Amino acid sequence: MSALGTTSILAVLLVFGFVSGGLIDLGQDALDAAKYPLITGFYRIEMHVDRLDTQGKSHTGLSCDPIGGCDPKIKAFIDTETPNRDFGGDSVPYDNYIVLYEGNDSEKVVPIGKTISRDICGKGVRKVAMRVRAMDKDTVNDDKIDNYKCFITGENAPAASADTAEWSAEIACPGEDRPTSKVFLKYRWYAIPESTCRPSSNGKGLFSGLLSR
Repeated sequence: MSALGTTSILAVLLVFGFVSGGLIDLGQDALDAAKYPLITGFYRIEMHVDRLDTQGKSHTGLSCDPIGGCDPKIKAFIDTETPNRDFGGDSVPYDNYIVLYEGNDSEKVVPIGKTISRDICGKGVRKVAMRVRAMDKDTVNDDKIDNYKCFITGENAPAASADTAEWSAEIACPGEDRPTSKVFLKYRWYAIPESTCRPSSNGKGLFSGLLSR
């Protein structure tokens, strides 16, 4: 087969994968629209990440290091725009995540204890994805420990103010590749004055999802 033919086939496969994945996401969006109420207004979401149980392993189930613990870099993002999309550029570029923890030769359960926030400024949401990504740092090539995603939905209405907002019960959010690895987090969300709202975006490009992993 010619190089041109191979290139054409690869291009078709990329587009097919992109479109089919998009159709699945759209289908889930439609189900969410029928199930969850639309929350519109000015709100702040706070996500507290308490700890991550890596079990000392990467997403493959193999030990991060044969003679020590993982060297984790743990990042998080509150995704109010594309909660049903896969991890990577199709939802939020990894460079836009907030670093919560970075260490070497860690214990299997990594203490984090950090809180991040994001505002909703006049837009409507039915579902919010709390995303966490953990990588095992390596001199040559970082290896994925796992990606973790749990949701906030419009069924749980925001509080009227920060003073009345209560934290959710702790959520044990399982890894996508290895569900026995879990990140433990909680959230709260509440109404804020329009004047204090901080607009933001996921910051993804048009084709940024095609080469994500």
